[in-house]
Amino acid sequence: MYRNKGTITVFLSLISMLFLSLFCTMAESVRVQAARFQAAAAFDMGLFSIFGEYDRVLLEEYDLWFLDGSSEEQKIREVLETKMEKYIQPNINPRYNLVAGRSWDVFPTELDRCTVDKYALATDHGGQVFYSQAVENQKELFVGEAASALKKNIKQMEEGHQKGEEYQNEEQKADEEYQRAQAAQMEEKKRQESEKENAEKQEESDTDIKETEAVQAKVENPLDQIKKIKSMGILGLVLKDGTVVSDKTIERKDLPSERNLQKGSLLVDEISADPVSEAIFLNYLQKHFQCAVDEGGKHQKGSKEHSLSYELEYIIGGQKSDRENLKKTVNRILLIREGMNYATLAKSAKMRGEAMALAAAITGAAALPEFAGALQKLLMLAWAYGESLLDVRTLLAKGKVPMLKAETEWKLPLEKLGMLAEVLKEYDAGGGSGQSYEDYLSGLLILGKKQHRNLRVLDLIECNRRMEKGGETFRVDALVAQAEASADFELAPVFLRVPAVWMHVRNQGTAYTIKGQYGYGQP
Repeated sequence: MYRNKGTITVFLSLISMLFLSLFCTMAESVRVQAARFQAAAAFDMGLFSIFGEYDRVLLEEYDLWFLDGSSEEQKIREVLETKMEKYIQPNINPRYNLVAGRSWDVFPTELDRCTVDKYALATDHGGQVFYSQAVENQKELFVGEAASALKKNIKQMEEGHQKGEEYQNEEQKADEEYQRAQAAQMEEKKRQESEKENAEKQEESDTDIKETEAVQAKVENPLDQIKKIKSMGILGLVLKDGTVVSDKTIERKDLPSERNLQKGSLLVDEISADPVSEAIFLNYLQKHFQCAVDEGGKHQKGSKEHSLSYELEYIIGGQKSDRENLKKTVNRILLIREGMNYATLAKSAKMRGEAMALAAAITGAAALPEFAGALQKLLMLAWAYGESLLDVRTLLAKGKVPMLKAETEWKLPLEKLGMLAEVLKEYDAGGGSGQSYEDYLSGLLILGKKQHRNLRVLDLIECNRRMEKGGETFRVDALVAQAEASADFELAPVFLRVPAVWMHVRNQGTAYTIKGQYGYGQP
């Protein structure tokens, strides 16, 4: 059989190799770009997917989006890296965790390393990350009129707080003035008695003195009764008879507001505590946490039992028991009412006159003017205190009390100040107009330190979650809001393998690093 010999010149061989190499290089370049897009997509899906594992209980009960990064065996960073690798691998390697078989992957990519570089936790910056999310999530649900009403209430509470501090200072000064005036009066009395012993007895003078003493004997000083009342327990004075105070307690030493917290290093955009944000946050607290006047003491979003019954009072007081928190909160409301009620008395000439008349009747006509004046101020302070007890009792009976009363809205007559213990029982029906107990709580929540307030809210969330099945190890300082991560990929060559064999060069892949950030509330 005749055969023709096939030949090719060296030049043509070289030209063919060059053209083939050029074609393979161009094809490889296109393939590498596509592989990079695939790696970037897998990275984004991995980062997005780990935040898809948000804590559903937190979302349902507290309207919060956080990823629980807690683990008994791993640190937060390791937990996130493990989760992220789990989502990236199947998306870059179709044969990942599958039985080996014949297939060709035109984009062979390997994940060399997956690292979470930074993350932000709910407790970072004194709970400001939590605060920002709570406000952001409630913005659309909170209408402008409600925000304006809360802003007005906040302004009134700030004024009341200032008046309360002024009342305390005035009370201290008045007591000191009274002590000095009383000492001066005693000296004057001794001097008069000494003069009487040395002077001739005059029948008319004796008669006047006896009449004065008779008048003095008939007028009782209500300050003695007020002093006894102040020594009594405040809750017994402002709660209805028979009211059962919750005896729930928590152990605070291991709570977020007390322990050393884990900290994230990622800086995120935070919402400033301006009046609108504060109003929205107060609405959030009232919606998700209960207080002493709530019906049945149950959470508004369910019937699950909570670690404390007076949760808003805990945020204000920060004590371990419901009783202590209620007591501390009531005392702070009482101080606000004392300041505002004293302001009403100070502006009323009629009421000042009543106090002066009683002071003069108690001290007698022969008393020094400064003694009667000092007693008048003490009587006015005690009168404001008595009226404030009635106010707080009304508030706890679900009534309302205006921040600054008019003279016509005053409840306690001065002549009944000495019978205050009996008068208190007449104010258990509530009613009235003005601010409610919840409104006063809102003011106290605003006036407190923001960091303490935010962390105490997180205390409650952690305690309540730990009471639920599966939440025994829950920690709010393991709640991840955002994360910044990076991944190193190795893009194995495909089309460059052919020229690499011909040219006897090393067959190297392409290294590719991707960085990204994702989290709740981030676009």
